[in-house]
Amino acid sequence: MNAERGQGEAPAPLGAGKTPLKRRAFLIGGGLATLGVGGVALASGPEGVREAYAKIVCGAIPEPPVTAPGMLQRSRVNGRRVVIGLPPDARGVLSVVIMLHGATGNARTPFDRYAIARHLAASGGHFAVASIDDWPSADIAGTLLPYLRECGLDIRRIGILGWSSGGAGALKLAAELGPERVSAVAATAPAVTAARAPLQELVDIPIWLGSGERDMWAPQTETMLKGLKALGATAEGGISGGCRNTAYRRRVLPEQLAFFSRHMATAPA
Repeated sequence: MNAERGQGEAPAPLGAGKTPLKRRAFLIGGGLATLGVGGVALASGPEGVREAYAKIVCGAIPEPPVTAPGMLQRSRVNGRRVVIGLPPDARGVLSVVIMLHGATGNARTPFDRYAIARHLAASGGHFAVASIDDWPSADIAGTLLPYLRECGLDIRRIGILGWSSGGAGALKLAAELGPERVSAVAATAPAVTAARAPLQELVDIPIWLGSGERDMWAPQTETMLKGLKALGATAEGGISGGCRNTAYRRRVLPEQLAFFSRHMATAPA
């Protein structure tokens, strides 16, 4: 299933063929009905059953905070969309957290799917968040960061946040820039093995690593987190309930933004 579309990954597929799917839909539908959600699920057909089953197993997608978001600035750099979200009543020069979307996302994904602007407003974080289309082929250090500086943001030391392949990219970018330029990095179920992750290069950067327990990358995430702690890194996060979907990513955003607030606030002037 497409994780970036928020459908998530149930612990086992409901079947590829029509016959098994109908049979499992009937069996699961009975269980759902027992739990009080079967009527709507069955009325929606097999896809409704999948969604209801995922909601039970993975948890519902949390509603975004009701706090009004700050201003959004949309522009283009080298043909790619760039979206910058500011905290409400932003004053002074703000540092910035660069957000790297997953494989099927874009610059709008953190704002449209994960409601990052509302979460930022509710967190009270005094920093901006920024994303760019197709970050793997974008020159983050040489093009995006200078552009953000032109927009009035403080890029001397940044934060980096990524999901899935964007999580792997966040770890790589943080390792490349180093602790002199990165205040903190957070990766949600980074799609990289512990053996290939740049753990040694990340020891001096505060890091948050987390994953839903039903995510395929949970074991690797847990191994990386243990390895960083063993190396003496300031490492937070962990494995908690959830799947590889929007519900989990929204669920951990408050914890991640609080993490950035603590460590971005300590960045030197």
